[in-house]
Amino acid sequence: MKVDFLKIRGGFKNIHNLEIDFDDKELLTVLIGRNGSGKSNVIEALVRIFRALDLGEEFAPFSYKLIYSLGANNEKRIEIDASPDYGTTPHQQHKIKVAIKQEDNSFSKFETVALSKVKRDKNGASDYLPQHLFAYYSGPSDRLEDLFKLHRTKFYNQLLKNKVKIEDEVRPLFYAKPFHSQFVLLAFFLNQQHGVGREFLAEQLGIKDFHSVHFVFRRPEWGKNNKKDIFWGARGVVREFLDRLLPYSYGPVKSTREEATSLTGKGVDNEFVYLFLPDIYGLKKVAKGLKPKDFFKMLESTLLSELIDSVNIKVKLHNDEIVSFSELSEGEQQLLTVLGLLEFTVEDDSLFLLDEPDTHLNPAWAAKYHTFLKRFIPNQKFCHILMVTHHPLAIAELDKHQIQVIRNNKDGQSIAEIPAESPIGMGVNGILTSDMFGMATTLDKYTSGVIEKRRALLEKESLTEHETKELRKLNGSLERLGYGYTHPDEDYRQFLIARKRALHTNNIPDTKTVENRIKLLEAILKDQGLID
Repeated sequence: MKVDFLKIRGGFKNIHNLEIDFDDKELLTVLIGRNGSGKSNVIEALVRIFRALDLGEEFAPFSYKLIYSLGANNEKRIEIDASPDYGTTPHQQHKIKVAIKQEDNSFSKFETVALSKVKRDKNGASDYLPQHLFAYYSGPSDRLEDLFKLHRTKFYNQLLKNKVKIEDEVRPLFYAKPFHSQFVLLAFFLNQQHGVGREFLAEQLGIKDFHSVHFVFRRPEWGKNNKKDIFWGARGVVREFLDRLLPYSYGPVKSTREEATSLTGKGVDNEFVYLFLPDIYGLKKVAKGLKPKDFFKMLESTLLSELIDSVNIKVKLHNDEIVSFSELSEGEQQLLTVLGLLEFTVEDDSLFLLDEPDTHLNPAWAAKYHTFLKRFIPNQKFCHILMVTHHPLAIAELDKHQIQVIRNNKDGQSIAEIPAESPIGMGVNGILTSDMFGMATTLDKYTSGVIEKRRALLEKESLTEHETKELRKLNGSLERLGYGYTHPDEDYRQFLIARKRALHTNNIPDTKTVENRIKLLEAILKDQGLID
């Protein structure tokens, strides 16, 4: 699945007439821009679009045009033109066309498809939608998660009615939460071949082996009237997991205690069951005959059934220290959540929408993020990852065609542009002062102030005795800061004089933006007669 083009007409939140032309040959597209530019709203817009298409009965959320392709070799091209202005029904508001790739790699003529044909059937399949859409947001807001609640509730009801099978794929729209990192960790340990997941645990997190896991189960609302069964009448996939777990665990220990139901800690009494799995051998016996991804789905289903209260996993590090997984950093857990979902949920035609997944990562991991993603998705033709970031190192390995810079012009229109140069080889300072982030300088305010004072003196035609002493003082300050008196020659002084004249003559207010710096350079070159 590859997103090729998105146009949001009119307005969606703070986005106005935005066009993004994605490079559909790439695995990863990164959206960058200043706060308030609309990066996260692009992610939310795509979720809203596919949510409406998936349900097949919702009105167009806003006016847009979307083009994407399906198939490992982009065999099917879908174009959707939708707007609330096109009619009074969901069918009228969505104009959908499909073209099929021919043997000579050309596409057939577009044919119209009704919205009712696009929505998923009772088995969750659709010929015109991505097989899976996954989203992750590292921030505290639940606005993105709210868009997935309808699909999650539908899956929950199927669980209660015993209509979910372990061989089924994960639900089409999936929102990842930090809790999933626990399930990812357990599933990684089941890989007998020490695959990419186990290698990642060892190389990046320093985790050598599994030690133990302590499960705490709670009585859900649907089981409050079942007094006989230890697991309150759980059925289906959830029951299979619990029946697998029980014979190899210490326990069960059952208790009744107060369960907090409010921020003040007030609550009601509820029943809890405690099970302790003591070693890796028990874990493998519990999951015998299951693929790691199937074991992950069992755990996730048990969480959704409201049975899991907590999971406490302990691991053994390379130095043989035993630590609780909860003691790992936010960045480690965050990275494990995203990469694990790639490992256990990626299928053909998957779309991943990641909003600031690198928030808690250290610089070394941020710089490797693209490499991590590629490592967990060996066949990059199958899916597309759209990622929002504020971290300059997260794009350090990318080509410029993998980046879209989102900004608003002076008229309030939203603009998405490919940067002028690729960030590869720029370094952090180069990336931050390029058109991708647009910073005038990466220096601190004090050092920048000293340099500005020195430059103001050097721009003068002649200096008084007091100004000469001040210049020596400023040069000494920069020397101690490690910058030194780097340009004592007359040529540099003449350049600064020309710079000052160009700023004044061309009414350039400042040099804080990339646009103004380019204008200044052009003005200096024109002033010197070097360009027309």
